[in-house]
Amino acid sequence: MAASALLFATNSFAGGYLTNTNQNAAFGRNLSQEAQIDITSTYANPAGVGFLTPGWHFALNNQSAWQTRTAESWFVHPQQGPFAQGYVNGLNNSAATKEYKGTATAPIIPSFDLAYVHDRWSLAFHFGVVGGGGKCEFKNGLGSFESKVAMLPSVLNAFAGTTAAAGYAMDTYMRGKQYYFGGQLNGSYKATDNLNIALGLRAVYASSNYYGYVRDMKVVTPTGAQVPVRDAMAPLVTQLATAVPQLAPVMESIAGVAGDVNLNCDQKGWGITPIIGVDWRINDHWNLAAKYEFKTRMRLENESGESASASALAQLDEYADGKKVAADLPAILYLGAQYSPIKQVRINAGAHVFFDKQATQYNHREKELQGQTWELAAGAEYDINKVVTVSAGWQSTNYGLGDNSKYISDMSFVCSSNSVGLGARFHVSKHVALDVSYFKTLYKHYDRYQTDYNGIKQNFGTLLTQVGGSVAQIAQGIAAEDVAAGINPQDDPRMAVFNQLNSAVAGVSAVEVPGNDHLHRTNDVLGIGVIVNF
Repeated sequence: MAASALLFATNSFAGGYLTNTNQNAAFGRNLSQEAQIDITSTYANPAGVGFLTPGWHFALNNQSAWQTRTAESWFVHPQQGPFAQGYVNGLNNSAATKEYKGTATAPIIPSFDLAYVHDRWSLAFHFGVVGGGGKCEFKNGLGSFESKVAMLPSVLNAFAGTTAAAGYAMDTYMRGKQYYFGGQLNGSYKATDNLNIALGLRAVYASSNYYGYVRDMKVVTPTGAQVPVRDAMAPLVTQLATAVPQLAPVMESIAGVAGDVNLNCDQKGWGITPIIGVDWRINDHWNLAAKYEFKTRMRLENESGESASASALAQLDEYADGKKVAADLPAILYLGAQYSPIKQVRINAGAHVFFDKQATQYNHREKELQGQTWELAAGAEYDINKVVTVSAGWQSTNYGLGDNSKYISDMSFVCSSNSVGLGARFHVSKHVALDVSYFKTLYKHYDRYQTDYNGIKQNFGTLLTQVGGSVAQIAQGIAAEDVAAGINPQDDPRMAVFNQLNSAVAGVSAVEVPGNDHLHRTNDVLGIGVIVNF
């Protein structure tokens, strides 16, 4: 009950939920690569490679990304909710609306391209991080974790019939890292002097780790003392055990929800992506291109170390040891055009569609999407002279989340955005060039309102149903004993205890727990690359 699923999608770039469309520094300086003819466009326009000059072409790139993910969260009430009563990692929460900030860094994200172009055919290889690409760390947890602990004082007070708990305390930490490495081999053939067709396969290997915990959960008494939940419940357990010994195990089950939750799960898996592409070089002014990547079927296998304490939590079922988890990469359609009014100027435009609704996810989460992801991109390059080329670009990414999406959470979320980039290519010699670039993503804010914040009411409802059933069963047994002894059950003082517990169960079950996560992200990427043409 103290935690929900630890899922950190650490996509550090432009693209879909898990797909990185930027693979090198050239993208950062011109975000429309769909119809570009260059060795650095091997990923975006594999058919365009066939129009490079005959011979060998090589590119080595690195990108460095810095991201933040912020969730401003509240539940029950934005000004007077339970978060205001909490102590997390030794610090008192300052308000009922709380900011949870995660930082993601990826200083080294390499990519590699190699192509050989013959008269009418060519072969090209690309390696890069096609999904994920970094580590995200939430040093003070998230609202989806803390909110369940924040409800414990209310539950305890309801059963004790007092204000024994004035707040809560906990230690928490979360971290996730995720890398999808892709090695892509393309072959292409010129059907005519102006039309090149490419076929390829990409092997994708996924490697992720999710680590987190919620520990040392306590309630804060009216005097400010922090007391373990079991100790705080001890007087109530003793009172009930004295009156009705059979109730002691029932109350222990309530205290059991405050046990430590630990997770340390590695996920690994692989898949194959078939790719087809076409490039039509109409003349010296116009070039049109298209690429289609088929869906990549991915099944990630879990290897969990410290998750034994969380094995009973349905929310962490996704990370059970040995389990295979669906995590498909979607099919993608690329369309692009390049126009060169004069030899020194190239203007690009393109569009992408990510077929996310057909990419199977754990528990068919893809069904929660309202639509597909789509992107529009544009860019331009200008050769100032034989040495320096400057460029800039723009890309708009639009996710099909709909309102209050159940596809995302405060742990794993995306926001529609606009990205802008600029940079330059320096032709340091006849055969060698250097790319440098910077691009920044400007994200829209997203509000995710829930009538039952992170399933708190549902989760506690399941527990309370079990408690209520146990209480009713014990009460029925005692009533039967009374009747057999000729005693009216209503005259048995123990029935007052059952009435107290039933009232507590009904009271807690009736509590409404609406809540909201206000989500926002930042993203900055620096790129540098070297290109060699033999």
